[in-house]
Amino acid sequence: MIGKLFVYENVRVSDDRLTISFDYRVDTNEQTFALTETLKLPSPLKQSGTSDRILRALHLALGISYYKTFIPPEVDHAYRMDESEAAFWNGVFENGLGEFLYKNQLSADQLAKFGPREGTVVPDRNEDIDWQNSALLGIGGGKDSIVAGELLKALEIPVTGFVLATGENRGQAQAVADVMGVEMLGVERRLDPQILDMNNVPGAYNGHVPISLVFALVGCLVACNCQTKYVVVANEASASIPHVEYEGSAVNHQWSKSLEFEKSFQDFVHQNISKQLYYTSVIRPLTSIAVAKIFAHYTQYFEIFTSDNSLFKMKQETREHPRWSPQSSKSLSSFMLLAPWMSDEDLERTFGTDFLNKAELRTLFLELLGRGEKPILDCVGTPDELRLSLSMLREQERFKESALMQVALDEKIVLENTSGPLEAALSLSGDHALPTEVAEQVQSKLKEQLA
Repeated sequence: MIGKLFVYENVRVSDDRLTISFDYRVDTNEQTFALTETLKLPSPLKQSGTSDRILRALHLALGISYYKTFIPPEVDHAYRMDESEAAFWNGVFENGLGEFLYKNQLSADQLAKFGPREGTVVPDRNEDIDWQNSALLGIGGGKDSIVAGELLKALEIPVTGFVLATGENRGQAQAVADVMGVEMLGVERRLDPQILDMNNVPGAYNGHVPISLVFALVGCLVACNCQTKYVVVANEASASIPHVEYEGSAVNHQWSKSLEFEKSFQDFVHQNISKQLYYTSVIRPLTSIAVAKIFAHYTQYFEIFTSDNSLFKMKQETREHPRWSPQSSKSLSSFMLLAPWMSDEDLERTFGTDFLNKAELRTLFLELLGRGEKPILDCVGTPDELRLSLSMLREQERFKESALMQVALDEKIVLENTSGPLEAALSLSGDHALPTEVAEQVQSKLKEQLA
């Protein structure tokens, strides 16, 4: 089946203003698919020009999940779009679908292109939103958002949590919010059920989409409703490092978590949504090593957090339990990053097992360390960060009998001396997109926590 045209049809708001429906159409050479995705909000959407502009952007972003199934060469929509915005969406398609193109061996030239055009202008009905100096924090249930949340609390910035749930499933996010002592606002996302059948059609493509872009825009919508000035996420410096090169371009699984995206999206928000709304990662100056060191102080989370994606899977029967999937690259990476900073007892109550003693994970282990035949395309520590973590464990004379530590020693993966690399890993990066009014406070508190 060959894609011909992808159409952004309509955005509909329910009478109670709790449910937003986004309509699409995919034309192929054999049939047409009419699709609708819905978002259910935690409270009725307030009418404003700002919220209307966010819905317009969400319509364009959510469509990517359906567009990529048949990658039609042309997209159509009724929105007025200038050259700058067209360039933003073209960048989202090319970079956000970079891993998708790589895995399916497709060329970026096959993607549809946005261009400047006349069309519907979202009316400017902004009722001068009284933005508050408070933060809406994206909570996924992992260590990064915990470090970000505790940082905001330490800075005495009022914080509310939000999660983009798969249906009603919030993973571990609610449990983390409960321990953090913050209110959690859940947005329920329901993809059109036809997507599962479409993915199995001969000629259909499957793969990664820039989900953090959707997360960012949903955060902006909730923040607008709450009059909250800062939409805060927890993406560390390592998220900006690409994983592989394809067709002369860097491919980064975490592109929509990267600093490049953060800066681009922040510009997009200020130009197309509101100059007073900010999207930023407060832990951007930190490496994954630094995040692990700070997180290790928050013992109250050890038995509830997870960095594994299994609990968010659409099909409940495919969700693995407990919190750490036995074959997951994220589980193994998290264990290695945290092990140097946690006692054996705390590691046991956190993970319930010694991931470094699983000989069956040898191939995955070597791939994570950059010694395998293929790169790991996931939100994991970089090979250098994981190598440093293992080297610290060797200096601590821990896990000497564990199977994968023996592999690391045999393959001469560990470093002879960790002092220089560790000092660099615990130094703050000056490359970030923190709003000017909070940048100094954030960096000062992070230095204090790393001391």
